[in-house]
Amino acid sequence: MCIRPLAVALLCVLVVGCNKSAPAKPNPAQVSVQQPERRTINVERDFIGEVAAVEEAEIRSKVNGRVISVEFQEGSLVQQGQPLFRIDSDSLTAAVNEAKANLAKAEADQTKVLADEQRYKTLVEKGTISRQAYDDIINKVAQSKAALDTAQAQLKQAQTMLQESAIVSPYNGRIGRAQVKVGELVTANQTLMATVSTTESVRVDFALSERDYLELVRPILESEQPRPLIPVSLILADGSLYPESGLITFSDRRIASETGTFAVAATFPNPREVLRPGMFGRIRAVVKQVDNALLVPNRALQEVLDRTFISLVDANGKVEQREVKTGAQASGYVQITSGLSDGEQVIVDGHHKARPGMTVIAVPLDTATDASSATQGN
Repeated sequence: MCIRPLAVALLCVLVVGCNKSAPAKPNPAQVSVQQPERRTINVERDFIGEVAAVEEAEIRSKVNGRVISVEFQEGSLVQQGQPLFRIDSDSLTAAVNEAKANLAKAEADQTKVLADEQRYKTLVEKGTISRQAYDDIINKVAQSKAALDTAQAQLKQAQTMLQESAIVSPYNGRIGRAQVKVGELVTANQTLMATVSTTESVRVDFALSERDYLELVRPILESEQPRPLIPVSLILADGSLYPESGLITFSDRRIASETGTFAVAATFPNPREVLRPGMFGRIRAVVKQVDNALLVPNRALQEVLDRTFISLVDANGKVEQREVKTGAQASGYVQITSGLSDGEQVIVDGHHKARPGMTVIAVPLDTATDASSATQGN
């Protein structure tokens, strides 16, 4: 009969099935945890700013004429009083010579009139001439003095204009491109020839809203000291911190009604000329100090819509998700104002592996970082 072989086959299947081991349970996930810190933090705010020269001058000629020389290298440093351009001075020299001739004539006229005045004075005392004749000569003396003063002023003006044909730098600084070339005609007080700006320090202009302004000056309002200067830092366009600290040295007298903003400027040393006019950066200022703040790293937070959560690991290794309220932020940390207590284990790295209710292995953040670095080194 076929029943016996079938029973044997079934028995073999059962035996094989009984010898199969149960699948192993997966090991608990490992997460990096850190207890919240308590310390005093400075709350900082950033404001977009533009770098400008503390002093900047547009070079224009005070005389009309043609440019006969450009006496600087474009983009170079120049010294106060250094010649930059020279204007054709032939007509100016002629004007000086004419003024000198007019002055000489005025001096000669005055000498003659003064001599006549002395002679007329003697004659009027003797009664040889009338008093009216003497008064006339006195008037001529006054007129000659006025003519002499005019001639002297005209000569001084002509000499000044001749000196102005040599255009010099108003202060030490760096000059830009020459806007005129040799042979070009320039018009007095109109033609832009070049621009010079100081370099030892720079100004960074930025704007504050009324609320930002009040937040910035609140420490001053609460301080008993007389209006201290506010220190600030500068973050460059590449995200790096400018090594020199600055001070707010200017604030406008009023809020601009058109924009609702308050114009402010900070001054920074610029010893290596890293900062150039026209650059943009972020002014960073301390607006508040928070004492004994309870802090966790920013990356420990989980944002869901308009709610903020953190994940915790209890003493048994179980994960709990909890809603928290946040406050100030500083240097990669955020203040927790409610929902967290001192000493609790906050998951900083490994959120994707830790769901509420799971059991995990909690590794202190510093230990996990060191182990990861050692693994990468091997």
